[in-house]
Amino acid sequence: MNTIEVGHWYKIHQRGELVEVIAVNEEDDLVEFQHYDGEIEKLATNTWHSFGPVEMAPPEDWSGPFETDRQDLHPDELFNDYLTSEMPRVVNQ
Repeated sequence: MNTIEVGHWYKIHQRGELVEVIAVNEEDDLVEFQHYDGEIEKLATNTWHSFGPVEMAPPEDWSGPFETDRQDLHPDELFNDYLTSEMPRVVNQ
């Protein structure tokens, strides 16, 4: 059997989808993966293998399911972003 790597992307040929493996539970014999749209699914390991997954490069916009808007950020993150990108650097002389 092929090794299933957490954090790696696979194309499931049976379904024609690209998914990211987010957990492998060897005790319960389950593979948990996330679809590009954010949906999370679990399959028995042997079912996962029967779908013929092939490891692929992540999609160009792999953060699709994790889309965050600027208003979703913590105020400190916004302030730090502002400081690093908007403020001129001051050099003490």
